[in-house]
Amino acid sequence: MEENKEHIIRLRQAVKETACRKIFTPKDFDYLSELIKERLGERVSASTLKRIWGYITSSGMPRHSTLDVLAQFVGKKDWDSFCLEEKVAVEDKTVDENETGTSDDSTKVAIEGPEATINKKDGSSFLRKAIFTGILLSFLFAVVFAFTSLFKQHQSTSAIVLQSGQSFLTSDEYLSLFGIFDSGNIPWSQPLPHHQGIIIWGPEFHHSDWHNEGNPDSLMPTITEYWLPADTTDIPQSAITMRNADNYLRATSFNELRITFMKGLPSDTSYTFLGIYRLDTAASGSTHLVWQRVAKECDLSNLNYLEQLRY
Repeated sequence: MEENKEHIIRLRQAVKETACRKIFTPKDFDYLSELIKERLGERVSASTLKRIWGYITSSGMPRHSTLDVLAQFVGKKDWDSFCLEEKVAVEDKTVDENETGTSDDSTKVAIEGPEATINKKDGSSFLRKAIFTGILLSFLFAVVFAFTSLFKQHQSTSAIVLQSGQSFLTSDEYLSLFGIFDSGNIPWSQPLPHHQGIIIWGPEFHHSDWHNEGNPDSLMPTITEYWLPADTTDIPQSAITMRNADNYLRATSFNELRITFMKGLPSDTSYTFLGIYRLDTAASGSTHLVWQRVAKECDLSNLNYLEQLRY
């Protein structure tokens, strides 16, 4: 039970980071409930979220199905997968701490050579570290090899710089360039790791609900985004107004920047890299967002420079 509570605490933190918003007030819980529905098509009520966050007193554990949805929101397959990864991470940390500890055990054994001795515990620790280093190096080699091979398929003037117009067959293909290998059910909107407020965006050209509009002939120098479902029979105008207003609030609150790949441009199902986009605050409002391209390249070897494009 205590272990589950620890996992839930870590899950809450992961949800907050994915939503790019602190979860403190009733309005925050309403926003999170709508965001989960938007991204996953699953409904988790604001009151349920308040109980999980301890905002409302509750003595029982949340439903497993609810935890599954929250785990999927942060990019995991389900709640069990999230717990397993957290458990492995904790165990790995414990092993590392034990290996760096000291001991008074100085039992030594002789090895080849008349004067050569070695501490048993030090020898065991050295062997484990050597094995771990070997595995790590093998993994890094495999990642570098895969990264290099993938870029060769889309290489233009540089092997580490994305150029506007490059195409990718799937969202996973370009997300992997940013270290994202499991996008879950929301490949079209993924936060850039370690860069709050920067989104890897893969919208669909002229989406039936989000209406991503622009000029495809010039690779979309601006993109106008607004939410208006094709079928509004059961959707009140107030809900449409609120969704667009919340979208505007989120984009402006985090001074959002988007690394943009457009799906279906001009008429196929692949993704085309368009560039880096910043919100045009003068042309945007609570009814629609206008994204303006501020760079046609993305230097994958130095993503910290993106912070300079916010202003």
